[in-house]
Amino acid sequence: MDHRILGKTGLTVSILTFGGIVVGGMEAGEASEVVAEAVDSGVLYYDVAPSYGNAQYVLGPALEPHRSKVLLACKTEKRSAKGAREELEESLRALKTDHFDNYQMHALDDPDEIEQAFGPGGSMETFVWAKKQGYTRNIGFTCHRDESALKILSKSSEFDTMLFPVNFAYRLKKEGSVSAVAAAKERGLGVVAIKALARRHWLEGEEREYPKCWYRPIYDDDRLARLALNFTLSQDIDTAVPPGDKRMFRLALSIIQSQGGKAVPLSPEELEELKEAALGTKEVIF
Repeated sequence: MDHRILGKTGLTVSILTFGGIVVGGMEAGEASEVVAEAVDSGVLYYDVAPSYGNAQYVLGPALEPHRSKVLLACKTEKRSAKGAREELEESLRALKTDHFDNYQMHALDDPDEIEQAFGPGGSMETFVWAKKQGYTRNIGFTCHRDESALKILSKSSEFDTMLFPVNFAYRLKKEGSVSAVAAAKERGLGVVAIKALARRHWLEGEEREYPKCWYRPIYDDDRLARLALNFTLSQDIDTAVPPGDKRMFRLALSIIQSQGGKAVPLSPEELEELKEAALGTKEVIF
């Protein structure tokens, strides 16, 4: 699988990232098999969070035999220095490691939470401390709106990465992620794309066949899935996280493997096809 450099971290990542929520709720044996499959397929970067149910407690033992060969990222939604430090310490224990390769402020979109995180006693104090102490090699943030990303970037120059939605419908219909990704790249941040295989919001009353996904993934249209994934990987990003379901991870993996381990830029005709699909999407993500 192709590799890219994760911005100013200097870390080498695979173009696909393993979202740890995939193993949430799994038995230990199944989780070990899925993680071993990812490692054997060349996936180098693994990302998880305490908010993903029991995922970090399942991923830790499954990833432990491979830890020296891969990169591990975690997150916290705590906005106080004390809460973030306590959650960092628990995540290190759960994931059976003495350090993270990246630790991130998670889902930081609320304006009041942004102010709290960067104010006195806010979680940014723990992030700076953790990097100095070697508990994480890099620090990052995750959010879902361009205005949130720009605000966070204006608050600190300490960040090394940004995890953000880069989705065909969000970008082609709403121009979402354009300003956020440009600002992050201008500052040298590595960009981890999420929602590459998202189709739209779930409709009210719609059966949710993929309950770990808060949006409807592209699970029933192989061509659209291929175009959507290649669209995201053709943007100015470093790696993409498939939706948090084993079936969707394997779908993304199969697309990349069928292309010789590479992302394939879209032809003008394919891009036009994707634009039509985006414009026809009423319930666009985000």
